[in-house]
Amino acid sequence: MRTGILAAGLAAAWLSATAVAAAPPDYPALFEKVWSTVDENFYDPGFHGVDWKAVGARYRARLVSVRDDKGFDALVSAMLKEIGTSHIYIVPPQGSSASGAGIGVRFQEIEGQQVVWQVAPLSDAAVRVGDRLVSPRAALVGEIGSQAKARFEDCSGRARGVTAHRIGAFWPPQHPAFEWSATKLGEGRRIGYLRIDRFDDGAAGLADRAMAELHDTSALIIDIRANTGGNASAVRLLSYFSGPAAPNFALFARPYLAQLGRAVTRADVLNAAKVSGAYTDEGVFAAVSAHQGAATFWSEDVGPKRYAGPVVVLIGGDTGSAAEGFAWGMRALPQVKFVGRATAGALLSAQDFDLPGGWTLTIPVQGVWGPDGADYRDRAVAPDIAVAWTRADICVGRDPDIAAALAVLKP
Repeated sequence: MRTGILAAGLAAAWLSATAVAAAPPDYPALFEKVWSTVDENFYDPGFHGVDWKAVGARYRARLVSVRDDKGFDALVSAMLKEIGTSHIYIVPPQGSSASGAGIGVRFQEIEGQQVVWQVAPLSDAAVRVGDRLVSPRAALVGEIGSQAKARFEDCSGRARGVTAHRIGAFWPPQHPAFEWSATKLGEGRRIGYLRIDRFDDGAAGLADRAMAELHDTSALIIDIRANTGGNASAVRLLSYFSGPAAPNFALFARPYLAQLGRAVTRADVLNAAKVSGAYTDEGVFAAVSAHQGAATFWSEDVGPKRYAGPVVVLIGGDTGSAAEGFAWGMRALPQVKFVGRATAGALLSAQDFDLPGGWTLTIPVQGVWGPDGADYRDRAVAPDIAVAWTRADICVGRDPDIAAALAVLKP
C-alpha cells in the first residue's frame, strides 16, 4: 500500500528535466531486467492467470521497433498492463524524453468536463479553481521548464488563452498530510474535521495528536478524498474507532503464497504472525520479511481514548491504496457512514526497484486480505450516500460532500 494509484503520473511529474550524460541505452538488456524483476518479485505466483512468459515473448519481439526512451516506456508500460493490476509501472530516468510534466494544475472530470480542482502554489498558470479546460489535456504535458499553451473558460463563461510553464508539482506530497479543526455548530454540538492526504511515515503520531484534540467532539468527519495511500500507519487511526485490538488486514508475499498453493482463507489471516505498531515503510516490510512473507496487522486497544461519537468518512476517486485499506477497516464499524464517490480501487502493497540507466520499476510485492479472508486487491469502497458534484458547486465554493455529511450527523 506504500504507493498510491496516482504514483505513476505524479512521480513522472516531479522528475527533473536536466540532461544526464550517459551511454546509449541497451534496451534489450533493460527489457530483460524489467521482465525478470517482475517474474521474481510479483506477489502472486499465478500472475492472476496471466502467462507471464508468453507475455514477455510477445513484447520482446517488438523491441526491434524501439528507438528511444519514449518507445521503450510505451512498450514496457503496455506489457505491465497485461497483468491487470494496480501499483505496477515504470518511471523513466530524469532528463529522459519519456518524462513529462503539467502546468501545476489538478483537474477533476465533472459533467464530462476537465475542471480545475487545485493549483500548485508555485504554478504561474493564470487559472482559478472552477475554470474549465477547453483544449485537449494532452497539450499541457511536456518537458519541465517548457511552456504550454491552452484555452480555458472561467466560471462566467469567458474563454481565454493561457500560457504557463510546465513544472514538477504535487509529488512528493506536501507534509504534514494531516490537518484538523473543530467547529461549534450549536449548544453542546462541536463537529470535528480531520483531513488526511497521506498515511506516510509519521502519520501514527499525527493521528494521536489529532484524536487527542478531537476526542470530545460530538461527531467527526474524516476526509480522505485526496488520500493516495501510504503505509500501515492508517491502522493507528483506525484503532481510535475499532475498540479492542483486532485483526485489520493481512499482507501475504510471494514466498508464503507459493507455499500455500491455494486461495487464502480467514484461518490463514488469523493464524499469520500478529503485528502491531509497524507504522513505517521499513517496519511493514521488515514485519512481512521476518515471518516468511505473511503477517496480519492488528489495531491497538487505545482504552479510554477511543472515540465514541458518530463518524462520517468522505471518499472519492482519488482515495487509493492505504487509504482504501483504512476505509475497508472503517467499513466494518456500525457508527461509520461513507459519503462521496467510489474509491480508486487500487489496493496493493508495492516496492520500488532501481534499474540500469536511472529507470525505476514499481511492483506489487504483497497482496492485501481482510480479516475475513476476503481478497482486497483493487477493490473499491462504495459510499453509503453517493454525491455528485457540479461545476457550479466548485465555482461558488460549495462542498456537497460536507453538506451531505452534516446532514447525516444532524441531531
